[in-house]
Order: sequence, then structure tokens, then C-alpha cells
Amino acid sequence: MELYKAFLYKFISLAFEYPGEDSLKALKESLEDLSLSLRNLGIDFDVEALKACLQEYEGEERLLDLQCDWNSLFATSLKAPSWETAYELEKAGRKAQELADIEGFYRAFGLEVRQGYEPDGLIPQLEFLSLLLLKKVHADEAEKAEIASKGYEYFFRDHLGRWYRLFCQLVEEETQEEYYRLMSKLMRSFLDRERQEIGVVLDLIEYRKEMLEGSTWECGIEGKTPQMFINQKAPPPS
Repeated sequence: MELYKAFLYKFISLAFEYPGEDSLKALKESLEDLSLSLRNLGIDFDVEALKACLQEYEGEERLLDLQCDWNSLFATSLKAPSWETAYELEKAGRKAQELADIEGFYRAFGLEVRQGYEPDGLIPQLEFLSLLLLKKVHADEAEKAEIASKGYEYFFRDHLGRWYRLFCQLVEEETQEEYYRLMSKLMRSFLDRERQEIGVVLDLIEYRKEMLEGSTWECGIEGKTPQMFINQKAPPPS
């Protein structure tokens, strides 16, 4: 099951990259693996609706609409910021503390965040959790597998698990494109499943845009071209 989960994390991370022809093509080519993974994990999601949605963006005009919506949601208008500390600005000094903790996790497991991405961003966090699952599966010793498993549990509980619900809520309320509504529902369905297995997670429940607009740190990368595509196939049925 861990390989199916790792695949889903990678798929969702690509889905929230700045949309381009290559990234959308990679998603379309991975839909069969998506269906297989969802079926084996018992997650209900309309893959056919996503397939139809992706086909809409094969033309230049509709792709531009999707890119504009990405910018509005995650970069220029900050309707649904895609990084963790955007939701905790009212707590003085919280950003530095959270970033230090996140970067400590990354260093401990050998992850280097790509240039131009914030450590607390959605995409690095999704890819990190995918990496931890792969480390668990491919560990050559039980102790190493346990370390990766605990790292996964703690990182989900202390970071992504705390803010994905609020993020998904904002995306679904603010997006103009069905694509992001579907991707948000996919992410929430998957992470809710993980949350049930992990146990108690304290949600961040409020986003105050006016506080973020008054901050001086970067809000993300506008128009960022994806640098990493899905190269991880879903495992064969057991």
C-alpha cells in the first residue's frame, strides 16, 4: 500500500505545479496508475471527470485560463496560499520556528528543496512524504524502515496534516476552474484517509489574507515551470 500512497503524493504535487503542456500531459499519461492506486487504497474519486477536465486544456486559450487561475489562487491574489506558514502569521516568530523544524526533517532524510521553492510549500511537503514512504518500502533493515515510518507520521501530524484542509477549502471556494476543484477533492480524500490512520492532528482553521499582504517574505513563484515530472509508476495489483 505504501507504493500506492507514494505515487499519489507525487501525482498531487505535480497537479499543483504551475500548469504547462508538459505537466498536464504527464498527468494524463498517469491516469491509469491513478485509478489503480485509488482502487487499491479504497478512495472514491471520479477519474473520468478529471480526464475530461484535462482534455479541456489541450488548447492554448483554455491553458491560459488555467494558468491565470493558478496565479490568482497561489501567487498574485493569495486566495489560497500554498505554503504552511501563511496560515500562522498571527503568531510572532512562528514562521522561523516552523521553517527550522521543516528543514530539519528534510536534512535528516536527505531531501534538498528545489531552487525557487519555499521549504514549507505544498509541493516540497508532498514530495517529502512520498520520499519517506519509498524509504520505508526499500529500507534494507527494519530499523531504517521504522525511522522512515515515524518520520512520515510526525511530519504529517506536525506540518501538512495541520493545514491541508484549510487550503483545500479555500481552493474549492475561490477557484474558477473545475481542475483545481477536482485536484483539491482528490488531495483531501487521500489525506483524510492518512489522517485517520495517524490519529490526532490539530488543524489550522483560519487564514487572514490581510496579514499575509502586510508581510515582507516571498509568497511563492509565479509562472514557475515544473522541473520534476512523475517517473514513478503505480505498483502492479497484488
